[in-house]
Amino acid sequence: MVATKYYLAIADRLPEESNWSIIFPDFPGVTSVAEKFADVMRQAKDALATVVADIEQDGEALPSSVEEDVLPDYDCTAFHDPRTLLVPVETAGHALRVNVSLDEGLLARIDDVSKRTGLSRSALLARGARMLIAAELNS
Repeated sequence: MVATKYYLAIADRLPEESNWSIIFPDFPGVTSVAEKFADVMRQAKDALATVVADIEQDGEALPSSVEEDVLPDYDCTAFHDPRTLLVPVETAGHALRVNVSLDEGLLARIDDVSKRTGLSRSALLARGARMLIAAELNS
């Protein structure tokens, strides 16, 4: 089952800078930048989703999240005007079997693409769903 976890992000902007810098205390070295504060959450979500996917793909454990009542330690004095955010990220879960109904022509096309790409039908449908969700979040 996919679970949503929340991690702390810190957005900061120096007086002489126009962009917001975004860091994640739980993920040292992971950063992002946003031109406007309105874009900070979208950029933070994208950066966090990327690092979490990489960690999960490598089979490594994720740092403890807010749900586990663990907040990272960080040096407040290292920032000029910090804004803290709780950033959601979907984490991998256990695969579930579901029953869906599809038009037979569409199913045949899905199976054809599955064979050509070497993906299972489930993997192809999951990839398509993730792409559509990402496009919706970025629009």
